[in-house]
Amino acid sequence: MSLDIVQKKSDLVDDLFKSGVGFEAMPLLTVIEYAEADVRSCAGIFVDQLKDFEQPANKSLTNIVTIMNEMLLTLVELEGNGVMIDQVALGEVEAAFRAEKAQLQTDLNHIVETVMGDTPINLNSGADMTSVVYSRKVKNRDQHKDVWNIGMQLNGKPMMPPRMNRSQFVKAVRDTTTVVHRTMAVCCPDCQGRGTIQKFKIKTKTKMGKKYQVQGDPYKNRTKCGTCDGQGALYQSTGQVAGLKMNPVNASFASINGFKTDKTTLLTLIDHANEKGNLQAVEFLTKYSRLNAVSTYLDTFVMGIKNWTRNTGTLHTNFNQCITATGRLSSSNINLQNMPKRGFPIRKAIVSRFKNGTIIEADYSGLEFVVAGELSQDEQIIDDVRNGKDLHKQTASIINRCETADVNKTMRQSAKAFSFAPIYGGTGNGQPPHIRKYFDEFFNIYRGLHAYHRKLTDGVLRDGIIQTPSGRQFFWPDAKRLGNGRITNHTQCVNYPVQSFATADLVPLACVRAFRKFNELNLQSKIVLSVHDSIVVDCHADERDTVLEALRWAMVGVVDEATERWNYTFTLPLEIEISEGKNWLDQVELD
Repeated sequence: MSLDIVQKKSDLVDDLFKSGVGFEAMPLLTVIEYAEADVRSCAGIFVDQLKDFEQPANKSLTNIVTIMNEMLLTLVELEGNGVMIDQVALGEVEAAFRAEKAQLQTDLNHIVETVMGDTPINLNSGADMTSVVYSRKVKNRDQHKDVWNIGMQLNGKPMMPPRMNRSQFVKAVRDTTTVVHRTMAVCCPDCQGRGTIQKFKIKTKTKMGKKYQVQGDPYKNRTKCGTCDGQGALYQSTGQVAGLKMNPVNASFASINGFKTDKTTLLTLIDHANEKGNLQAVEFLTKYSRLNAVSTYLDTFVMGIKNWTRNTGTLHTNFNQCITATGRLSSSNINLQNMPKRGFPIRKAIVSRFKNGTIIEADYSGLEFVVAGELSQDEQIIDDVRNGKDLHKQTASIINRCETADVNKTMRQSAKAFSFAPIYGGTGNGQPPHIRKYFDEFFNIYRGLHAYHRKLTDGVLRDGIIQTPSGRQFFWPDAKRLGNGRITNHTQCVNYPVQSFATADLVPLACVRAFRKFNELNLQSKIVLSVHDSIVVDCHADERDTVLEALRWAMVGVVDEATERWNYTFTLPLEIEISEGKNWLDQVELD
């Protein structure tokens, strides 16, 4: 790109900014000149980039730019529409979450007291959580980091956890950490339990020509006791092992403070505790996981909605097309893309702005699974989709070790994360046996998908590039095969084509089509959100049937328009599920 397309801005503007003068106080011609430079530079960059698209290797990217530009107009509409917030409902949800949080904290503190004795524990401390969960603490942080490659780099890249067999791993755990014992608190003899001591000033006196020191007046403020570090108590070991006595599974569990207690790790530990019948550990880990979730709900969603809702009662989240590596839509202020799906209480606060209006959500049914079948041409996936097989129910039956007929809605919803994990390159490594069994069974059933993954990775090793049917490209020019047979960036290589084509190409195209149809019909109803593979509409009561028809036309008809735009013929149809309610929570599925 040539640099001469970038227009020189007025130095006067910078000088005025530095002196505290805002645009509103500047001479109009100066502001116009400054703004004109921005516009001309952007236009120049655009024209310059268009030349790159004429290159044979970049021709396919024209399709991507086209759909992104069309989607941009749709996102402007969505951001402008915003969602209506019911402040009363939001307040009720907040009160319920805060009450739950308080109860969880009480329950967790009781368990901690039971397993740790009198040892003070901060549940927000990684080191303290390592003591509670794994009954161990780090001996030496520097040694711990060296053994587990924490924060280490090789050739400028972060090092992976060390490869160890079971005996090597157990030895490394014992070498870097020590067992934690229950304690009993005894009153500190120096401060008598106060945590502070009274110090006195020193006076110098002279007697018979000799100087000597005596105790003077006390200092105004007491000093923290050094013996007990201000605790007021000394904690003596009882000789009993403290904590929940969980074991880290492998080297990937190591963290700077000992061993991990993040969301994913907790799920694995809960499964392990269940298998061992360690009910106390199950209770603690489950409630701790829930406490983290509730805290996030309060801080991110409740307070986020409160802070970003305007006086009009509407929340206007910002949508981003160019944040995620796959091109998948994201949002900020607040991030509604990360809001849990059906059943999440905060959804109750999102309501219609119209009298007797409803919130309608149209959701693609198993979009990633369908796209995985399309791209891989796996015969079993194609057969399952055509016969309406419920992948999530199948997954839940394997994970919960029960018959498919016994799978309930909660089990099915929880299984979704595992359903798509193999599609996105997951292997089940580090998971309990029954979870790993699912991964093994998945690739045994869907061998065509497994072969497709190998084709993708082989292609990356050969060409350094993957291209989706829409023309979107992903580059890994430095890809190489590792000692375990996998290649660098393996997960991204098998993940990006499916996720990108599904949620960065097809869903935006559906949004564009819906936006186009709503404008064509001059509807009062408003498209307010696009969340992953769904479109959410604030529907006017008089337009319900028209909105439903428009959504079906827009989303199901994507396959035909994709063929026209990208010359890609679909093997499978796309199906949608539509739900409706007075708010975004209390939804009823429509036939």
